[in-house]
Amino acid sequence: MRHTALLALGLSFCLVGCADETEDEAPVTKVIELVEHADNETVTDTGAVGDSVGDILTFANPVFDKANTTKVGTDQGYCVRIAVPESWECEWTVFLADGQINVSGPFFDAKESSLSVTGGTGAYKNASGVMDLGFRQTPPPKIEYDFTYNLILEE
Repeated sequence: MRHTALLALGLSFCLVGCADETEDEAPVTKVIELVEHADNETVTDTGAVGDSVGDILTFANPVFDKANTTKVGTDQGYCVRIAVPESWECEWTVFLADGQINVSGPFFDAKESSLSVTGGTGAYKNASGVMDLGFRQTPPPKIEYDFTYNLILEE
């Protein structure tokens, strides 16, 4: 009985100490600003001819730094048409030198979108947060998007 009480007392001290250590560690935040060049996109028409619910958009594009001068990676993913002509539901990965970042959420046809950061690898392991997607003014037929990743990185 005495051993059980000592074990319980020791365990409670350890649990209190462990909780104090994790409470002191704040998550790291990081902002990454990129520009996607939508050079390689394909829509697969799955139902009614033309733009219709269920169509699938697939893509694999180069990604550039904020200044839009240096290629820093690529992305790839897919979107399913949900509401014509309003929105798609998407999932994709951006591949950077120090890891990958995954996102999921809506892409709106005529307004900016915010997608959830669902994880990552390498420097972005355990990442969460939000990616804001904005339209860039470019001469047709060029299409570019601003990607702003507001990351929360758990250590």
